Amino acid sequence: MKDERTHLWKMQLNPALFWDTDPLLVDYQKHARYVMSRVVMYGNLEDWKQVMQFYGRERITEELTQERELDIKAAHFLSTVLDLPITRFSCYTGKP
Repeated sequence: MKDERTHLWKMQLNPALFWDTDPLLVDYQKHARYVMSRVVMYGNLEDWKQVMQFYGRERITEELTQERELDIKAAHFLSTVLDLPITRFSCYTGKP
């Protein structure tokens, strides 16, 4: 019998991005912000393309502008690719 958790693994992201958890336990809907932030901070371009395709620009904007744990490099990357002012990101302003 197949492991029931494998249906959650819809993207082919590098499992090393989830070094602190079992990648098969990551639910891409429930843990969307976690997945997005790991990819934007530690992933490669292919990982980013998959996240953009899976979640879409609107969901990524909604989640990651509220993420306070992004590093400044990730915030500047997102500001550029999402065409948003850096001040929209909570990690930059310190505001939720």
